[in-house]
Parts: sequence; C-alpha cells; structure tokens
Amino acid sequence: MSVYQRIARRVLYPAMAWRSGESAQLRYLREFEQSQYLPLAELQALQTERLRALLDHAYRRCPFYRERFDAIGVVPSDIRTLDDFAGLPILEKQDIQNHRDRMAARDWPARDLIPNQTGGSTGTPLSFFLSRDRQHSRHAATLRHNRWAGWEVGHKVALIWGAPRDVPVPTWRNRLRNLLIDRQLFLDTGHLTEAKMDGFDAALKRFRPRVILAYARSATMFARYLKSRGRTPFQPHAIVTSAEVLESADRRLIEEVFGCQVFNRYGCREVSVIASECDRHDGLHVMAEGLLVEVARADGSPAPAGETGNLLVTDLLNPAMPLIRYRIGDRGAWQEGSCACGRGLPRLRQVAGRVTDFLVGRDGRLVSGVFLATYLVAQRPSLGQVQMLQDEPGQVLFRVKRGDRFQA
Repeated sequence: MSVYQRIARRVLYPAMAWRSGESAQLRYLREFEQSQYLPLAELQALQTERLRALLDHAYRRCPFYRERFDAIGVVPSDIRTLDDFAGLPILEKQDIQNHRDRMAARDWPARDLIPNQTGGSTGTPLSFFLSRDRQHSRHAATLRHNRWAGWEVGHKVALIWGAPRDVPVPTWRNRLRNLLIDRQLFLDTGHLTEAKMDGFDAALKRFRPRVILAYARSATMFARYLKSRGRTPFQPHAIVTSAEVLESADRRLIEEVFGCQVFNRYGCREVSVIASECDRHDGLHVMAEGLLVEVARADGSPAPAGETGNLLVTDLLNPAMPLIRYRIGDRGAWQEGSCACGRGLPRLRQVAGRVTDFLVGRDGRLVSGVFLATYLVAQRPSLGQVQMLQDEPGQVLFRVKRGDRFQA
C-alpha cells in the first residue's frame, strides 16, 4: 500500500466521514471486520438477536406486518428459532408494490425515510425506503467486501457500468471526494459500439485502475471484443463482477484476457451486497451480520446444503421499512463445509436466475438490458411487470402487466 493510500484510508476517509455526518460507516466497518471471523454459531446468535428485535418492531410499528402476523395467529414472541421463522409468510415483490407505505414504520421521521428504487432487471420495478443508518451500514459492508478483492479506500477503480445514477451528482463536494478518496472512472455501458469499447481500452490504459468493477455481461462482451482484435488490455489487480449472473465460461474468458482474478459478487438494490467471493473463490460469503438469507423449497421450508432453492432475504438493519422473508427472484444453494480463509460467514455455492442481455440497435450498437430496465421500467412504478422481446435490430416489443396506478 502506497503512502497516499495509507493517508486516504486512515486520515482522509475518516475525516470526511466525520465531517459529513457519516461516522456510523466507520463504526459498522470496524464491527464487520471483526465479526466476519466469528464462529458460525456466534454469527447465528447475532442474527437471531437482531431478528427478534426486527420482528417486534415490525409488529408494533408497521401496519402491513401487524395484519400479516395477526392473520396467521402469530406474535413475535412465538418466533424462538429459525425453524419458527420459516413458518412466516413469504414477502413477494407485488406486496412491496402494493403496500410500500404501509410497510414503512409509523411515526418514523420523514427526513430519515430515504427513498430508493430497484433497477427493474427482474422486470418488476420496486420503490422502497431506507433509514440513513442503513445507508451507512450498507456502505460499510461494501467496503468490507471490496477488501477481499484487494480494493482499499484510496485505490483507483474503473466502473464498467450501465447505471449512471450510481455516479454521484457532480457537486464540488463530490468532485473533491472522488479526487481524494473514491478515485473512480465511469465507463458507461448503457450502449456499446466498437468505437466505444476502443475508448474504454484507451481510457483504462491512461487511468490505470487497481480494480475494475463491472456488470458481468458487459465485462464479458468487452473481453470478447478485445480478444477478437488481438488487443493486450491494461491488467488490473482484480475485476469484481456484479449485477448479473457470472457464467463459468465468462469468468475464464475475462481472466484470460485481463490476466487477473475475477471476484464475483451478488447483491441487489433492495439490500445492497448479499454475498461475495474471497480470495479462495470457494463460494460467496453472505453478509450475515446484516442479512438473514434462506434457501427455501417451494413450500417455504429450508433446503438442505447443496439443494437449489428460492433465495429469501431478511434485512436485519433497516427498521424504516423492514423486508422480512423477501423472495428476491433468484435461486441459489448453500456451500457445505468451512472456507479456508477462516471467515465464519456462511457461503452460497451458486446463484442463478438474474440473466440479462443486450438489445441490438438499428445501427448495430448493443444496448444494455439492465440500462433499459433501469430507465424505462424502474422510473415507472405504475408498470407491474415488463418483458422486452426482440426479433430484429431496432425493434422491441414491450409486454406490460399493469400495476395498481397504471395510466395508458
């Protein structure tokens, strides 16, 4: 680590966090750095403690959950074990679409209800609320997982990304932060042409990032293009792929072309980072301190290790709008045994289901399906579900399932 990176990590980042009222990030980061090495039994005890507090809070202050629990004759004190918890109803995306305001905690300070929305990559756009404290814990969890790929505060990072809203608004404060701490180069994959990928190649060689963070499909297409042209690209320390399923063949291609390790990550807008690979690449470690992840069979019962099931996620740290047993729309399986890295965090062996693709423009450009989902679907919550079909370049058929507030 260079002198500048040590200063950025130990001085500039903490100082900026304190000055901007984000010191909770530092507290959570210290907690997560220590708790990741707890034995699994202690992590489960922490999850159970936070789960009981969440269920009690949801029952007392969220009308949606009060009615849901009363309908099955359950009160929070009845939930003593994770087996008891598995008997609670599953939260579906449509529930959030239809009951968002009733899921939010009553009398929660309006200034602490931070609106957010999904990218719509599953075809079902959602809007939801976070508390400011949950924003801080999510950011701290991301920093913890970044470190597993050798990505520290102060390192340069290039984003091969298709969601411009993830780029901070260019205020003087954000520009200063990016100059001193984040040090990001944004390469927009909203649409791709050969000329644009040539530009990416040149920009990476000039910027020389320590890490590349990329949509899995975008990284694959970029690597395939570079290989087909016989290019020798800039070689970063690591590439972190996210947002889409990373296929084994695509991982091999990216590692071959860029000459570095790929670290796969799984997350979503609703709960942020869910699981990431460490340097052993033996499954994805779950962010268990803040999330309770279940792999469930069709009837909601737990699936044993190795068996693929529906992924259900409970956010243990967002009392502003609890998500309890939320069916995220993907499928996965537990990895058996412990990881040689020494972390006690449980691991997912695989995640499947979130596969997006590119549409082809009339001029041959490739338009990211994630980009279209974000800007044509997620911005319109009155659309219940959307499917995009393409049979020929330049033409797209949209199939729309109306939401509650749909207007022609």
